[in-house]
Amino acid sequence: MTVYTVPTSVEVQPIVRAAGVHKSFGDKHILTGVDLEVDRGEVVVLVGPSGAGKTTFLRTLNRLESIDSGEIEVNGQRIGQRANPRGRLVELSPRDLAQQRADIGFVFQHFNLFPHMTVLENIWHAPVHVKHERKADAVGYARELLVRVGLADKADARPRSLSGGQQQRVAIARALAMRPALMLFDEPTSALDPEMVGEVLAVMRDLADAGMTMIVVSHEMGFTREVADRVIVMDDGRIIESGEPDQVFTAPRHERTRQFLSKVL
Repeated sequence: MTVYTVPTSVEVQPIVRAAGVHKSFGDKHILTGVDLEVDRGEVVVLVGPSGAGKTTFLRTLNRLESIDSGEIEVNGQRIGQRANPRGRLVELSPRDLAQQRADIGFVFQHFNLFPHMTVLENIWHAPVHVKHERKADAVGYARELLVRVGLADKADARPRSLSGGQQQRVAIARALAMRPALMLFDEPTSALDPEMVGEVLAVMRDLADAGMTMIVVSHEMGFTREVADRVIVMDDGRIIESGEPDQVFTAPRHERTRQFLSKVL
């Protein structure tokens, strides 16, 4: 059986580069000049108070949210834009944007599975219809991924028959089916009952151990401390602190970080 392997590259440039990212909704400035680089194989966890801009920033990385200024590159490609023959930036067509997103897996708070499809169909659908893989290959890989997330016996089930933890594991398998170079997780356990959190975090630990590049918004501080290579603390639309988990959790440099951690640890 072929196991999931992380796409590799000889390039040494960061897989993610965000520079001067600003985003507003109406007169509310959500992101105020975010700069971040993420290396290939790195696990970065974004933490901070509600309203800090974590989820909005995550959604800009695959253009689920547009940005007002700045630039974002993933795998060396500017996300959502290209230069026209005159050198001016124009928005990508929906088709071209979909091709960019194919390289970026996204796991949401809520599972967003197709209710009319079986678990297996949910997983192989995008590789066939977006990446134009042969159906037989996509189905075979989908079954391998179900083994990977511990749900091989649920291939023919409908999402509504699964627990929340099981649905989220299917959502992770669905994202992995596109063989992404980068995985984004937006508080993937926040909608789960406490007893189901561990099974999802176990799959994420497995991905981290396999070398998957991951950016995670999470309030799970134990998981963050165990798995993250780097913790990014956001507040009021900007990054206020960045460091290894032990440094951030035991000796934070910023007073706002200390205030936040005093309430969650």
